Amino acid sequence: MVRQLHDGMMAQVTDIGTVSEAFAVTHGVKQSCVLPPTLFSLMFSAMLVDAYRDEQPGIRIAYRTDGHLLNGRRMQAPTRVSTTTVHDLLFADDCALNTVTEEDMQRSMDLFAEGCADFGLTISTAKTVVMHSRHPARNAMLLESMSTVLNSKTWKPSLI
Repeated sequence: MVRQLHDGMMAQVTDIGTVSEAFAVTHGVKQSCVLPPTLFSLMFSAMLVDAYRDEQPGIRIAYRTDGHLLNGRRMQAPTRVSTTTVHDLLFADDCALNTVTEEDMQRSMDLFAEGCADFGLTISTAKTVVMHSRHPARNAMLLESMSTVLNSKTWKPSLI
């Protein structure tokens, strides 16, 4: 099917108003074609399914679909709350792996690297970043203490 979209594709080059003879395009895809990113997404998703077929490290989240997502009290009630595990977030050709512990992240990275190698993909280590977030309870304590500092009358912002 993909080949049929590109078989017989012809192109011309325009240079300062001069148009070349038409020639057959035998490599690549059409300009502005939605097919390459779509095919990449399908292939990348297949790679992730294959890489994580035996293990699913990730972050367990609870969510609601009734329009009250940010209402903390409703999230504590067990009715209408669903849970799932998020182990990756994809955007174009970027992938964010999510885990709870450092050990899980290492295992997830190992599985990801094996999956990429199996599918002939290369991981750009120059663009690879590891981010760490504190436990939510610690984040809440940090935000609460920051709020206390910001609301105190003695605190003054420093200008650097």
